[in-house]
Amino acid sequence: MQEPATVDLLDVIAFVRVVETGSIATAAASLGLAKSIVSRRISRLEDVLGAALLARTPKGTTLTDIGRDYHARASSGLAELESAQEAVKKSATEVSGQLRVSVPVAFGEVCLAPLLADFAVLHPRIQLDVRFEDRQADMITESYDLAVRIGSLPDSNLITRKLAKVRWAVIASPAYLDARGRPAKPVDMATHDAVLYTYGSAQWRFEGPDGWENVRVNSRFHTDNGEMLLTAVRAGLGVGVLPMFMVQKLIERGELEFVLPAFPREGADLHLLMPPARAGIARVRALVNFLSERFEREI
Repeated sequence: MQEPATVDLLDVIAFVRVVETGSIATAAASLGLAKSIVSRRISRLEDVLGAALLARTPKGTTLTDIGRDYHARASSGLAELESAQEAVKKSATEVSGQLRVSVPVAFGEVCLAPLLADFAVLHPRIQLDVRFEDRQADMITESYDLAVRIGSLPDSNLITRKLAKVRWAVIASPAYLDARGRPAKPVDMATHDAVLYTYGSAQWRFEGPDGWENVRVNSRFHTDNGEMLLTAVRAGLGVGVLPMFMVQKLIERGELEFVLPAFPREGADLHLLMPPARAGIARVRALVNFLSERFEREI
């Protein structure tokens, strides 16, 4: 079955302009086209629709009854299209509107919260909706404009931008290490308990003099919350891996100790993620640039 011919939007624009100006000649001049081209566009539109829209007379053109009805609907549609175009232009250039952001809980509380507050003060026409969650949210179906994530990213069509390198620390409480001993090399971790992040891995990776070494740890405690993981480590439930921004002060005060300090733990990247359709929106670009300017290369 042959598909019906589709209407060319330029033909519709030519028709509406003829009606608005009162003649093909005037419409052609306003469109910067030859009269013959405008005339052909009107004829082609009529052929596709299967009805006469204009009645040609020696004195000019007049609308047929069908043409009058079509013009009312077509001009309204073109006005809506123009309004939509203006809305897109405004969205792409003005830093305003709602910005829905997903951030990791611990990192969001410690590092992002003050920055996002500063951004909101800087841009009073933006309405921020910030969600603290450690799960991998579906950004498209949940209508997120931007997400901040630490670590490996799943394959997706999302646009990613690296913000910084996150330093990790393998730590334990002094009381736990006094009771269980202090590991001298990665393989010694086999005799220790580990406190694990639910979305992480039981395979820990250390850098030694002979290259990277993978060690599988025994987990006594799992949690999907960074603060809970830190609390468990401080309570002496085992060795944990946490970002330095969470444990720096506790280490300085002697409340936590580095484990295997001669074998650095592999770091992770801090990323911004956004759906392709959001990347060109002015408010999204503004937040991306704002955060990029405020993060050091390593945190």
